[in-house]
Amino acid sequence: MMPFRNPLALLGLLSVVPLIILYLIRPRPKEVPFSSLRFLEAGEAQHSAAWSRLITDPLFWIQLIVLISLATAAAGPYTVSPGVPGSHLVLVLDLSASMEQAFSQAVETATSSMEGYDRISIVLAENVPAVALREGSPEEASSVLSRLAPRDVMADLSSGLSLGSSLTGAEGGNILLVSDFISWSGDDPQSTRASLEASGASIVFAAVGGAADNAGIVGGWLEETPDGLKYTCRIHNYGGQRQISVKASGPGGDSVQVLDMEPGADRYFSFYTGPGLSTVTLQTEDAIEADNVAYISSPTRRDLEILYIGDEGPALAALLSLPSVTVRRSGQPAGADLVVMAKNGTADGELNRYISSGGHLIYIASGPNENPDFLPVRTGVLRNDSSTLWARAPGFASDIHFEEIGVDSYLEASARRRSTTMVEVNGFPALSYWTIGRGTVIYDGLEMGGTDFSQRPEYPIFWYNMVGWLAGNPRPADLNRKTGEVIPLGEATAVQTPGGTVITSALLLDLAGIYNLKGAEIAANLYEPRESDLHDKASYPAGQFQPAQGTQKIMENDLSPWLILAAAALVLLEMAIIRRRREV
Repeated sequence: MMPFRNPLALLGLLSVVPLIILYLIRPRPKEVPFSSLRFLEAGEAQHSAAWSRLITDPLFWIQLIVLISLATAAAGPYTVSPGVPGSHLVLVLDLSASMEQAFSQAVETATSSMEGYDRISIVLAENVPAVALREGSPEEASSVLSRLAPRDVMADLSSGLSLGSSLTGAEGGNILLVSDFISWSGDDPQSTRASLEASGASIVFAAVGGAADNAGIVGGWLEETPDGLKYTCRIHNYGGQRQISVKASGPGGDSVQVLDMEPGADRYFSFYTGPGLSTVTLQTEDAIEADNVAYISSPTRRDLEILYIGDEGPALAALLSLPSVTVRRSGQPAGADLVVMAKNGTADGELNRYISSGGHLIYIASGPNENPDFLPVRTGVLRNDSSTLWARAPGFASDIHFEEIGVDSYLEASARRRSTTMVEVNGFPALSYWTIGRGTVIYDGLEMGGTDFSQRPEYPIFWYNMVGWLAGNPRPADLNRKTGEVIPLGEATAVQTPGGTVITSALLLDLAGIYNLKGAEIAANLYEPRESDLHDKASYPAGQFQPAQGTQKIMENDLSPWLILAAAALVLLEMAIIRRRREV
């Protein structure tokens, strides 16, 4: 039986039924009798005139065949036949930061390995592997390889091998992993190779590069101190004894310090950063450049004015302890950077107008069935039941260990449409927010008397992060990240990256440098000791490709174009017959 790609299209064959009916009810031509011929017709058998027209009219058969051909072509008929055995090579190329010192060798190895193959696929082994070429020609593969460069991340070689194996398909093929085997994330590539080979895969490891001296910035962090924001980085020497000049550049100017580095030694370098962008540069020539520069983005924090409405409580004490924050207890919401409403706070029309016009509100739940219209939840009864908190999408509160907070009672709240639940208790929202008008409202159900949250040391940090997030004062941690992280954006957004402008809904930080995202400058750094240490290299047997026994290329021959061509030819024939009959 002939296979079809779209069998449901065969229902189009039902179109022949109206065609047959049309010919059956078509008016018969007027007959003019001739007396001289009547004696000849007397001896003939009588047939149905309608069926006679069906059988003898060539237009009927032409139109019937056209309809059948087009309906069959729409169903996508094809035949399967064995083709000439093909050869397929899947290149899995390590693009980790440590490959910088051996990348030209890796490209040469990959290029020379393509000889004798008619199809090449290329998998880029980064922290998230990706397919750069699928069954292209060797010329296309060479063009792709010429445009590649290492990324400032650690590669997941195991996932790269698995992705490469999926590209070989039923016909099979060879997989070549080109790597320095310095380090990797995920599973051990040798274990993955053994598993894939047990399933019939043919895999070879090609090691490139070698041991090399290197020094790098392998860690860095920011601390908020009474004197300002302090940056500290860790510098490690993976080579012989040397002197390294460390240059700090920022809004306050430049400074240089010379460090004496013993083999294998760590040194720490610190300086105070002003608001804006700063860099720390190791002025040395070594194997990897990506770990010689650290980028620092210091947030510009503005003074905030907060209106606190309601009874005194732990939240007010936390707000009063925050730097650069002024808290007032009376007056209108207008002019305040944000409003905090606690127990016995009064909501009026001014507060609604404040939120709609772009104001921000933190609502501290204090009892059951409190449901002003601006809340992102509907509160219900108070449940006296021990439970635990679960951080569903903590966002600004990601530093808080909610699972350690004791809960003896909580409100049964229900999330409203378009709200975001950040923390929940027993399935009920305990911390959530939404955008209403041009403003933002946060529901804080963590302050009820049934928790010990306000007694914990993280409590002031929670308020510091929440106020900064809501008022547009980002945390240093939000602006300083490690390469390899993915930032969800929610929608397609244009981002200026160190490699150029990209439009994406999930930003992958795969290059060290500055990313300009919606006006915020995000610094990304490698900070990965395993990528900087070029002496710690794994040794694996290269292996050899298995002979392609019984591997055969399967060809699918599409018959649709031939059927369409035949239908077109019959339509031309129909037009010629109609013209000959002078019916047009």
